[in-house]
Amino acid sequence: MSMNLEETIFFYTRNDYLIVNNLLCGNMNRLWQVAEIVNNDSKSVLKEHEAGERTLDKKSVERYQNRIYEKLNDEAKVKILKIAKNDISNILSAMKPIKNKIVLYRNVRIDDVLPHYNLNDIVEFKIISSTFTVPSDPDYDFYRYEITIPKNGFILELDQFDSFVRNEDGEILLPPMKCKVKNTRNNNNEKCKGIIELEYLEKLPVNI
Repeated sequence: MSMNLEETIFFYTRNDYLIVNNLLCGNMNRLWQVAEIVNNDSKSVLKEHEAGERTLDKKSVERYQNRIYEKLNDEAKVKILKIAKNDISNILSAMKPIKNKIVLYRNVRIDDVLPHYNLNDIVEFKIISSTFTVPSDPDYDFYRYEITIPKNGFILELDQFDSFVRNEDGEILLPPMKCKVKNTRNNNNEKCKGIIELEYLEKLPVNI
Protein backbone atom coordinates (compact mmCIF):
# COMPACT_ATOMS: atom_id res chain seq x y z
CA MET A 1 0.00 0.00 0.00
CA SER A 2 1.33 3.39 -0.97
CA MET A 3 2.54 5.52 1.94
CA ASN A 4 1.33 8.44 -0.13
CA LEU A 5 -2.21 7.02 -0.03
CA GLU A 6 -1.89 6.30 3.68
CA GLU A 7 -0.97 9.94 4.32
CA THR A 8 -3.90 11.11 2.18
CA ILE A 9 -6.37 8.99 4.17
CA PHE A 10 -4.86 10.08 7.49
CA PHE A 11 -5.46 13.76 6.73
CA TYR A 12 -8.70 13.29 4.78
CA THR A 13 -10.38 11.62 7.77
CA ARG A 14 -9.30 14.48 10.05
CA ASN A 15 -10.12 17.82 8.44
CA ASP A 16 -8.66 17.83 4.96
CA TYR A 17 -11.88 16.48 3.45
CA LEU A 18 -13.13 20.07 3.79
CA ILE A 19 -10.40 21.31 1.45
CA VAL A 20 -10.80 18.41 -1.00
CA ASN A 21 -14.57 18.66 -1.30
CA ASN A 22 -14.66 22.43 -1.64
CA LEU A 23 -12.12 22.12 -4.45
CA LEU A 24 -14.24 19.46 -6.16
CA CYS A 25 -17.26 21.79 -5.95
CA GLY A 26 -15.31 24.83 -7.11
CA ASN A 27 -16.08 26.73 -3.87
CA MET A 28 -12.76 28.58 -3.78
CA ASN A 29 -13.70 31.27 -1.24
CA ARG A 30 -14.89 28.61 1.18
CA LEU A 31 -11.80 26.51 0.42
CA TRP A 32 -9.46 29.24 1.68
CA GLN A 33 -11.59 29.65 4.82
CA VAL A 34 -11.44 25.95 5.70
CA ALA A 35 -7.74 25.83 4.78
CA GLU A 36 -7.09 28.30 7.60
CA ILE A 37 -9.08 26.13 10.03
CA VAL A 38 -7.20 23.00 8.94
CA ASN A 39 -3.84 24.78 9.17
CA ASN A 40 -4.54 26.08 12.68
CA ASP A 41 -5.66 22.63 13.83
CA SER A 42 -2.49 21.04 12.46
CA LYS A 43 -0.33 23.66 14.16
CA SER A 44 -2.13 22.96 17.44
CA VAL A 45 -1.41 19.25 17.10
CA LEU A 46 2.31 19.97 16.61
CA LYS A 47 2.35 22.35 19.61
CA GLU A 48 0.72 19.68 21.79
CA HIS A 49 3.37 17.22 20.62
CA GLU A 50 6.17 19.65 21.42
CA ALA A 51 4.67 20.29 24.88
CA GLY A 52 4.46 16.58 25.62
CA GLU A 53 0.64 16.62 25.64
CA ARG A 54 0.39 14.41 22.57
CA THR A 55 2.69 11.75 21.15
CA LEU A 56 3.42 11.68 17.44
CA ASP A 57 5.93 9.45 15.70
CA LYS A 58 8.60 11.03 13.52
CA LYS A 59 6.71 10.23 10.30
CA SER A 60 3.53 11.93 11.56
CA VAL A 61 5.44 15.04 12.62
CA GLU A 62 6.97 15.29 9.15
CA ARG A 63 3.57 14.84 7.52
CA TYR A 64 2.05 17.66 9.56
CA GLN A 65 5.05 19.92 8.92
CA ASN A 66 4.79 19.31 5.18
CA ARG A 67 1.19 20.50 5.13
CA ILE A 68 1.25 23.60 7.32
CA TYR A 69 2.07 27.14 6.20
CA GLU A 70 2.81 30.40 8.00
CA LYS A 71 0.62 32.79 6.01
CA LEU A 72 -2.13 32.26 3.45
CA ASN A 73 -0.35 33.99 0.56
CA ASP A 74 -0.13 33.02 -3.10
CA GLU A 75 2.70 30.58 -2.41
CA ALA A 76 0.68 28.84 0.31
CA LYS A 77 -2.37 28.65 -1.96
CA VAL A 78 -0.33 26.92 -4.67
CA LYS A 79 0.89 24.41 -2.08
CA ILE A 80 -2.63 23.78 -0.72
CA LEU A 81 -4.06 23.15 -4.20
CA LYS A 82 -1.18 20.88 -5.17
CA ILE A 83 -1.67 18.73 -2.04
CA ALA A 84 -5.46 18.66 -2.46
CA LYS A 85 -5.22 17.58 -6.10
CA ASN A 86 -2.76 14.86 -5.12
CA ASP A 87 -5.12 13.69 -2.35
CA ILE A 88 -8.06 13.55 -4.77
CA SER A 89 -5.99 11.58 -7.29
CA ASN A 90 -4.80 9.16 -4.60
CA ILE A 91 -8.33 8.48 -3.33
CA LEU A 92 -9.97 8.08 -6.73
CA SER A 93 -7.13 5.91 -8.05
CA ALA A 94 -7.42 3.59 -5.04
CA MET A 95 -11.15 2.93 -5.53
CA LYS A 96 -12.06 -0.57 -6.63
CA PRO A 97 -15.27 -2.08 -8.09
CA ILE A 98 -17.20 -4.09 -5.50
CA LYS A 99 -18.10 -7.72 -6.13
CA ASN A 100 -21.59 -7.60 -4.63
CA LYS A 101 -24.32 -5.03 -4.16
CA ILE A 102 -24.13 -3.10 -0.88
CA VAL A 103 -26.21 -0.46 0.92
CA LEU A 104 -24.32 2.40 2.57
CA TYR A 105 -25.48 5.17 4.89
CA ARG A 106 -24.62 8.85 5.02
CA ASN A 107 -26.03 11.41 7.46
CA VAL A 108 -26.24 15.00 6.21
CA ARG A 109 -27.17 18.12 8.12
CA ILE A 110 -30.36 19.92 7.15
CA ASP A 111 -28.43 22.68 5.33
CA ASP A 112 -26.51 20.16 3.23
CA VAL A 113 -29.35 17.95 2.02
CA LEU A 114 -30.39 17.88 -1.64
CA PRO A 115 -32.26 21.18 -2.16
CA HIS A 116 -35.11 19.67 -4.18
CA TYR A 117 -35.77 16.27 -5.65
CA ASN A 118 -38.53 14.01 -6.92
CA LEU A 119 -38.75 10.28 -7.31
CA ASN A 120 -36.62 9.00 -10.21
CA ASP A 121 -34.71 12.29 -10.44
CA ILE A 122 -31.05 11.96 -11.41
CA VAL A 123 -28.91 13.88 -8.91
CA GLU A 124 -25.18 14.59 -8.86
CA PHE A 125 -22.79 14.67 -5.92
CA LYS A 126 -19.55 16.42 -6.88
CA ILE A 127 -17.81 15.56 -3.60
CA ILE A 128 -16.08 12.45 -2.32
CA SER A 129 -18.77 11.08 0.02
CA SER A 130 -17.99 9.47 3.34
CA THR A 131 -20.47 6.67 4.07
CA PHE A 132 -20.83 3.84 6.55
CA THR A 133 -21.87 0.21 6.46
CA VAL A 134 -24.11 0.70 9.52
CA PRO A 135 -26.51 3.64 10.08
CA SER A 136 -25.96 5.91 13.08
CA ASP A 137 -28.04 8.58 14.82
CA PRO A 138 -26.17 11.83 15.49
CA ASP A 139 -27.36 14.32 18.10
CA TYR A 140 -28.29 16.99 15.53
CA ASP A 141 -31.16 17.28 13.01
CA PHE A 142 -30.28 15.36 9.86
CA TYR A 143 -31.41 13.50 6.77
CA ARG A 144 -30.05 10.06 5.97
CA TYR A 145 -29.06 8.92 2.52
CA GLU A 146 -29.36 5.18 1.96
CA ILE A 147 -27.18 4.60 -1.09
CA THR A 148 -27.37 1.30 -2.96
CA ILE A 149 -24.09 0.54 -4.72
CA PRO A 150 -24.55 -2.11 -7.42
CA LYS A 151 -22.01 -4.78 -8.28
CA ASN A 152 -18.95 -3.14 -9.92
CA GLY A 153 -19.68 0.26 -8.37
CA PHE A 154 -16.47 1.99 -7.22
CA ILE A 155 -15.68 2.36 -3.51
CA LEU A 156 -12.70 2.73 -1.16
CA GLU A 157 -12.99 0.75 2.08
CA LEU A 158 -11.07 2.50 4.85
CA ASP A 159 -11.05 -0.56 7.15
CA GLN A 160 -8.10 -1.82 5.07
CA PHE A 161 -5.97 0.88 6.71
CA ASP A 162 -4.41 0.70 10.15
CA SER A 163 -6.69 2.11 12.87
CA PHE A 164 -4.11 4.87 13.45
CA VAL A 165 -4.63 6.08 9.88
CA ARG A 166 -8.40 5.95 9.52
CA ASN A 167 -10.94 7.63 11.75
CA GLU A 168 -13.90 5.28 12.27
CA ASP A 169 -14.79 1.65 11.65
CA GLY A 170 -16.90 0.71 8.65
CA GLU A 171 -16.21 3.92 6.72
CA ILE A 172 -16.35 3.75 2.92
CA LEU A 173 -15.56 6.57 0.48
CA LEU A 174 -17.55 7.02 -2.72
CA PRO A 175 -16.40 9.01 -5.77
CA PRO A 176 -18.16 12.06 -7.17
CA MET A 177 -21.22 10.32 -8.58
CA LYS A 178 -24.57 10.38 -10.32
CA CYS A 179 -27.48 8.76 -8.46
CA LYS A 180 -31.19 8.14 -8.96
CA VAL A 181 -33.72 9.03 -6.24
CA LYS A 182 -35.54 5.73 -5.63
CA ASN A 183 -37.70 6.52 -2.60
CA THR A 184 -38.19 8.78 0.40
CA ARG A 185 -39.58 7.72 3.75
CA ASN A 186 -39.90 8.82 7.35
CA ASN A 187 -37.93 7.62 10.34
CA ASN A 188 -39.08 7.18 13.93
CA ASN A 189 -36.07 9.10 15.25
CA GLU A 190 -37.30 12.67 15.79
CA LYS A 191 -33.91 14.13 14.78
CA CYS A 192 -33.97 12.26 11.46
CA LYS A 193 -36.11 14.43 9.17
CA GLY A 194 -36.32 11.79 6.47
CA ILE A 195 -34.55 8.99 4.63
CA ILE A 196 -33.69 9.42 0.95
CA GLU A 197 -33.00 6.18 -0.90
CA LEU A 198 -30.48 6.61 -3.71
CA GLU A 199 -29.14 4.27 -6.37
CA TYR A 200 -25.55 4.82 -7.51
CA LEU A 201 -25.47 5.03 -11.31
CA GLU A 202 -21.94 6.05 -12.28
CA LYS A 203 -18.85 8.03 -11.36
CA LEU A 204 -18.70 11.65 -12.43
CA PRO A 205 -15.65 12.88 -14.36
CA VAL A 206 -13.34 15.02 -12.24
CA ASN A 207 -11.71 18.02 -13.86
CA ILE A 208 -9.74 20.20 -11.46
